[in-house]
Amino acid sequence: MKMYLSVAALAALVIAGCTSTEPTDSSYADVPLSQGELQKDKWSDLIRFSPRYPEQAVMQSSEGCATIEYVITPDNTIHDLHVVTATNRLFGVSASNVVHNWNWSDLPQGIISEPVKTQTRFEFCFDRADQPCTEIQPVHACPGDDVIYSRGMRM
Repeated sequence: MKMYLSVAALAALVIAGCTSTEPTDSSYADVPLSQGELQKDKWSDLIRFSPRYPEQAVMQSSEGCATIEYVITPDNTIHDLHVVTATNRLFGVSASNVVHNWNWSDLPQGIISEPVKTQTRFEFCFDRADQPCTEIQPVHACPGDDVIYSRGMRM
């Protein structure tokens, strides 16, 4: 009986910890959104790699998108990261993970003097035989001008 209670308590904690996608730090709630911020020259040293295409989405031949919103602080840390929209939960998770893993700490200090809120749109698509997915007009509509492609291969 004790083991069942322990397992149930652990499961409740895990579920509660995984369900929040809302911003957690209200101190940045009033920061206005700056679309396309990372396309500016001052961020050119930031190495932004594509998210990993979720294996389950590849097996399902699923394409889609996710838009991630986050605040960059003057000390090059990320806060209030959350999924604005995603056509598949897996795409939102993969995109969120990659933003955290970009090399923010490698950037020089002082790029910005105030926190900046921005969005990045991630397109998850498959190349066609005669056309790379980066040239195909998406059929889904996630917001954002700053686009990064995660290209998959059909199995």
